[in-house]
Amino acid sequence: MMKRICLVLAFIMMIPSFASCTPKLSEVPVEVPATETETEPAEVVKKDPKPAKKEEPAEETIMQEYDPAEDDVINVLMIGSSSCYYYVEELYGIAKAAGVNMKVCNVYYSGCSLEKHWTWWKNSEANYQFFETDERGRIKYENFSLNMCLRRENWDVISLQQSPVRLLHTDYEKAHKEADAYAKALMNYLREQFPQSRYYWHQLWAWEIGADHAGMVMDSKEKQQGMADFLHQFATEMSEMLGVERVPTGDAWQLVRHNPVIGEVLCERTNKNDHYHDGDVGGGQYLNACVWFEKLTGKSCIGNTWRPDDYKLSEEKIALLQQAAHQAVADMQ
Repeated sequence: MMKRICLVLAFIMMIPSFASCTPKLSEVPVEVPATETETEPAEVVKKDPKPAKKEEPAEETIMQEYDPAEDDVINVLMIGSSSCYYYVEELYGIAKAAGVNMKVCNVYYSGCSLEKHWTWWKNSEANYQFFETDERGRIKYENFSLNMCLRRENWDVISLQQSPVRLLHTDYEKAHKEADAYAKALMNYLREQFPQSRYYWHQLWAWEIGADHAGMVMDSKEKQQGMADFLHQFATEMSEMLGVERVPTGDAWQLVRHNPVIGEVLCERTNKNDHYHDGDVGGGQYLNACVWFEKLTGKSCIGNTWRPDDYKLSEEKIALLQQAAHQAVADMQ
């Protein structure tokens, strides 16, 4: 316990933008500059042949007309930044191998904060890329608004997250005030429109050592652990405040990083690879998908037979990633 406290204190001292204490969450929106961006992901998906048009103002109607559990498909919508852009194909594949019919979608804009999501929703702005992953593969749609995405399916699952850049470049008190105000506003609207859906807060993971995101350098394991502890604390507070479940992907990353067999790949940047977004190097995408699968289905990912086609992971690494994901979810019980 003392070691964990010391790590958190070390991280706070190394990042001046954090306050030294945790304030109460406020319900008042704050003005925060929105100039930062996250790393833009490589384009790996096909575009929809019929680009979406700009949206007209939304009608005040309930979008969810029936219980989504009545059909055999789990329709998942992740609202966020590039932290939810990746691993959705892995989640679909793992679910399919387990006999679970799942459609995984995400509303994406790089570095998008809760304030920006809220503003674009209020103004019906069609600035998003929207991705659908199912038996057809992954399809990309341009120029979607949030309500256009919401109308695509009778969503079983909807998740929110806050951009990590937004969190770490805003002082602690303002970060909580912003998240409190805008997350509550979005969540209230979502629950009005989709009263029978399940809601989640997506816990993010700490950057790899050597990372330099928007001028913030991750230069030690202590600083990395401190960021992980901060993100865990923030996600726990947000999930409790909103009355939603937490998806502990960040916890799973730290469990992997503490494993000497596999951890160094997700811990440090090598050859300028961006392991925060990961891909075909350390298995971070696969790890995230395993955590999401267990949280959404209640089924264990251990022994799942799906394997990614675009990159190779050894069977030893697959087993370790599955075990870390399973432990992260089990530790929440």
